[in-house]
Amino acid sequence: DTAGTYLMSQNDPMRSGSAQVLKWIYLGTPVFLVLDLAFGWDIRVSFFDTHPGWKYGYYIFCFVIGFLMMKQPRLEPILGIIESGANILILSLSILVPYYAAIEAISSGEEFANPFNKFNFINYIFSGVIIMISMHVSQGKLSHTQ
Repeated sequence: DTAGTYLMSQNDPMRSGSAQVLKWIYLGTPVFLVLDLAFGWDIRVSFFDTHPGWKYGYYIFCFVIGFLMMKQPRLEPILGIIESGANILILSLSILVPYYAAIEAISSGEEFANPFNKFNFINYIFSGVIIMISMHVSQGKLSHTQ
């Protein structure tokens, strides 16, 4: 195997229930997209509301991650870490950008609307749980391959 020791065999005993849940969360991305489009329940990608191209790109990215995890289980740890890194960046920006915009509005005496809504908080919790599961599972799998 040219990818080295970081890749897992499909028969690895570390393929836990958490890894399966994570894979199905990624594969379930179309459900989150339907909830967003049909009902406005933006649970998965609330930060990109003003940038639909980025939002749909992230939906595609998550689904592709799940598809690759299903087709190439040996790549699960690497894919999990890649998605976790992207998720940490997006989660950080989704909190900091509106926060800084609110500070700017307050300091200039402008009125501003609360930039956070219930879907933002659901997204923060959901993303945080996914990040924790993904990093834990991925690190565990990588540590057993060395």
